[in-house]
Amino acid sequence: MKKIVILEVTFFRVLTIILQLVFLKIYSNYLSIYELGLYYLFMTLSYSFNAIFLVPLDYFQQSKLYLLKNEKKSISSFLPINIFVFKVSVILLVFIEIIIYIIDSSFLLVGIILVLFALVSYANNLLRGFLNNFEYRRNAIYTLLVESTLKILLFWVAIQFFSASSTLLFFTTTISMIIICLALILILIKKEEFKYTNRNCFKVIDIYHFSYPISFGAVINWIQLQGYRILLAPMGHIETIGLYATVANIGQTGMNAASTVYGQLFVPNIYKTNGEYIKKYIGFAILVILFVLFVGMIFSETLVVLLTSNKFAEYSYLIGYGILAESGNFIIGGLSIYLTIHNLTKKTIIASWIGLLSFVSVFFILYLIDFLSVWTIGLPIVLSQLFVAIYLYYIVFFIYNIKDKAHE
Repeated sequence: MKKIVILEVTFFRVLTIILQLVFLKIYSNYLSIYELGLYYLFMTLSYSFNAIFLVPLDYFQQSKLYLLKNEKKSISSFLPINIFVFKVSVILLVFIEIIIYIIDSSFLLVGIILVLFALVSYANNLLRGFLNNFEYRRNAIYTLLVESTLKILLFWVAIQFFSASSTLLFFTTTISMIIICLALILILIKKEEFKYTNRNCFKVIDIYHFSYPISFGAVINWIQLQGYRILLAPMGHIETIGLYATVANIGQTGMNAASTVYGQLFVPNIYKTNGEYIKKYIGFAILVILFVLFVGMIFSETLVVLLTSNKFAEYSYLIGYGILAESGNFIIGGLSIYLTIHNLTKKTIIASWIGLLSFVSVFFILYLIDFLSVWTIGLPIVLSQLFVAIYLYYIVFFIYNIKDKAHE
């Protein structure tokens, strides 16, 4: 890879993160803590569908990219899969809207946005993954930059005419993502990999066997990272959700920035080497995590005041939870790619059970000893991520005895 491409991707990825943090600054100032809690709750509900159904299909398609390319077959081979996704989404939307209408018809718009957000999030991640893994990194990062800009502009324009609310924020965010989704489609259909005339036909049974372990793992990851919002909401702790999620999101965003840049540059190496690059990938990933954690904790209060408002200053150390939680995804993601390449996705089921049981156990222990607060709700998240990462590391590096063949 050319050094100029590495520098360019890194620069624009950092710029994108700055825009995301500007976005956080704007909506955290305009929304009350209660409305922030509702917004994060909406995001969690939307992602539940993504985790159960859409994330595994994304993984399946990414894992087959180089197979199609080597056989000179078009990536339009994936169209039947995604038409199926659209049909299921429409059915789900109708079902959700009926339930909402029965319970409280005032939330009908929210139901539509929930499904749309899940669908467009999946589509954007899928299409960017195609572009990035085919090494069209500039296309992937530029569209992400424009998307971040659109989120700010649309929300800013909207609050000039309407009262700032969680629904309005969720709506404008979804619209910006839809616009970028259309742009990504236009970019992709012009690529050589799309124009091949031959197509592959993927069997439903193969997709199922590949996907269901990942689906279970994705649901568990959703519970680990966002399940506290579902658990705390019925308890009346909407403001606690707003406080924790807003501050931890700063750390999560920073860690996500570092891991995304790292992933865009080096994830293709895992695919191209059939997994042999995983040892180097994990080793350097750990160094990146330690650096981000060190910087984040030293400047935590400054970052929180700068990126939100003074009302969040006393909660600045919650940044650490966000960094560590996203670090878990960073490591787990790399190890999971290795397992998917080698059709070992079933191995992730045990890891998922470890994550689920550890999260639920720690959460309810804190609840039973009356130690559940904004300062402790991050513990179940971080500990469950740690246990899953340790288990997968053991599976990949000890059970399968991965060696760095570059030094053999």
